[in-house]
Amino acid sequence: MVYYDIHTHHLPVHPEDIAIVNRLVPTLDAGSHLEQAMSRLNARTGLFCSVGIHPWYIYSVEEQLAELERQTSFPNVVAIGETGLDKGAEAPLDRQQEIFKASASLAESTGLFLIIHCVKAWGELIASKKELKPRMPWVIHGFRGNAILAGQLIRQGFYLSFGEYFNPGAVREAWPCRLFAETDDREIDIRTVYRNLSASLDLSPEQVAAQIARNAHDILHLP
Repeated sequence: MVYYDIHTHHLPVHPEDIAIVNRLVPTLDAGSHLEQAMSRLNARTGLFCSVGIHPWYIYSVEEQLAELERQTSFPNVVAIGETGLDKGAEAPLDRQQEIFKASASLAESTGLFLIIHCVKAWGELIASKKELKPRMPWVIHGFRGNAILAGQLIRQGFYLSFGEYFNPGAVREAWPCRLFAETDDREIDIRTVYRNLSASLDLSPEQVAAQIARNAHDILHLP
């Protein structure tokens, strides 16, 4: 089986796994360090990158957006994110929305999908999607909400990615064609996430792995 980890902050334990390693976009003076890190990632088969401006780490909107645009041209970058809206972050919500909408626009122009971080801002996130009408997939990472919220988001066209902790009802709402898996920043094997998702769906790990692989191919255009 092929395991897809669509959002992680760590290198995968198993080199045969396909993983999208998150890289935060800082201010311009740290760009060279990111280039070195990405060069190391690009040397490994099955490793990809996402680049994004996290709502917790907004320092200079103009500089960070310029750096984000520059990094989308790096080899193996397949997604923009994580980016999003978080009402617990220090940055004002209007500044977060400025970054988020610019990131979503860049995803459209570059043909990359969007990995979204959202905390207590679901109404604003849905409103942004209705306003922007994106063609590229929007994937909410680390989703822990209940089945009702999952259903609302799916009806608006979102995809959901689940990690170590999740609501089983939400997983059932996302199954089969709106579901992805991830490890995020947790010290956990993606295989464990797959097993937990399989148990919540009362399916075999092979069935879940086959469906996630189809979703990765057909929706995210991963190998």
